[in-house]
Amino acid sequence: MLALLRYAASLAALALASGTAYAQSVECGNAPPADQDLTLVAAYAASPPAVDEVAFTMEVENIMANTYGGDLVQYKPVYWAEHKVCGAGTNQEGPKQVTGRWAESWTESADGKTWSFKLRRGIKSYFGNEMTCADHQWSWARGFEMKAVKFFFTKVMLLDKPEDVTCPDPYTVQFKIKDRNPLFLQLLAMNYYGGPFDSTEAKKRATASDPWAKEWLKNNTAGFGPYHLEKHVPGEELVLVRNPNFQPRPAVGRVIAKIVPDSATRLALLKRGQVDYAMRLRQREYNEIESDANLQVIYHPANFIPYFGPVQTNPIMAKQGVRQAMAWAMPYNDILNKVYFGKGLPIKTITPAIYPNSTEKFWPYKEDLAKAKEVLAAAGYPNGFDLTISYDKAISEMEEVCTLIKSNFEKIGIRVQLQGLPSAVYSDTKFTRKQMAHCDNFQWPWVADTGYTAWVYLTHPEVNVMNAVKNDDPELNKLTEAMFVTGFGAERLKMDMRIQERVAEDVPWIFLVNPGWREALKKEWAGFVWFPDNNIHFELLYKKKS
Repeated sequence: MLALLRYAASLAALALASGTAYAQSVECGNAPPADQDLTLVAAYAASPPAVDEVAFTMEVENIMANTYGGDLVQYKPVYWAEHKVCGAGTNQEGPKQVTGRWAESWTESADGKTWSFKLRRGIKSYFGNEMTCADHQWSWARGFEMKAVKFFFTKVMLLDKPEDVTCPDPYTVQFKIKDRNPLFLQLLAMNYYGGPFDSTEAKKRATASDPWAKEWLKNNTAGFGPYHLEKHVPGEELVLVRNPNFQPRPAVGRVIAKIVPDSATRLALLKRGQVDYAMRLRQREYNEIESDANLQVIYHPANFIPYFGPVQTNPIMAKQGVRQAMAWAMPYNDILNKVYFGKGLPIKTITPAIYPNSTEKFWPYKEDLAKAKEVLAAAGYPNGFDLTISYDKAISEMEEVCTLIKSNFEKIGIRVQLQGLPSAVYSDTKFTRKQMAHCDNFQWPWVADTGYTAWVYLTHPEVNVMNAVKNDDPELNKLTEAMFVTGFGAERLKMDMRIQERVAEDVPWIFLVNPGWREALKKEWAGFVWFPDNNIHFELLYKKKS
């Protein structure tokens, strides 16, 4: 294992030395052209309510991915020939998925409890401060204090306390974890929520009452990533500018994002050439773009898990029989054909199809209203009940999905009220578990592993902020804990299968349709790479030369 890691690290160092972006293969392209200095105009669906880890929306993730840019390691892209696009090698096992980012090399101790990473020299933030171990140490300490996404990462990574992150010297970051963790590198590869921050700059904005600069970092960025947030007028516009110290130099020097809530308007702006990129369109709009010679849709099957979520803080939703009845009543084919025009992928397990060991064999549900009524009566609700289904108004397809679900549920006696909410309100009420149920497509597991996916979304609700349905199944809790400390092999595979089976039995989520990663841009843009965060990474983009 140690030899493998050293070999992988040496390859990462070689790729970084050669100046390639994200250590891409020849098929995935090299660094953007050095002679381009581009402005990209984008149409976003909503303003990010914050640019720190206190908020959860697609726009927040997009800004944080482009300003903080990842951690010590990152996912290594491979070429997905079927879709003619580069993407993270999530179909590979374990450390084969990962290469270096800020780290040029790393080692794991014989007992698996100590990881040491050597930083590349000369990594600088937008403000010109060089990255050292102190920035990582401060960022992790802040994460423990914030009790948000980075704190969640500490639990999955098996970090107990801030003192578990130490600095043997200014350019070495060391982690001490409770037990061997086969997912440690993959977890680090997706850790841009909560830094690493330029602690030198952030501390300048700290006060006695706010030692972690929480207020300033809600609306400002202090990262080492490719971009810096220069301007943000909520509801109108935000501007990202290139970090002049970032290497390899991005061809896109400026991103101007216009806030355009209506997807049809975003499409019209793109078709008229007034924007280069339109975020969050409907499938029917992507279909329209595909017939336009001046535009393109970039696609990867991706890892989205759109689902219907019964929130178990409600006593009706907490009943397994009710959840099973709703699973039998779900209009799966209508969602696939009427919302996604047959282009989506039906989901039948908690593990995305592109991830190792994904299987559909445990999911029995298909649309059967007679069976749904029978199961609902057996659960104690022969006459149905009143149900409020919430959704994010900025995601047009979810409104369409909810409307189809409402129609079918009412056929079995469930009286539905739909509740469309602004993104920030939807996110807040979802993660504080104040909803009764929701239609959601804002879940995609960043780590290609069944244990991780189940842990983050469906277990340990007392610590998992992402467990929005408050599922608390003792067997599932124990299985995910065990998988985190079990190496790859037959025993781990057995746990993997049982998790997928248990989720199908208990139905904490009712799976819908994965639309895939779809990005709509002018035809002239190139350099796309899909990563498990499903963000568009502007630093990789450039314009094709005529």
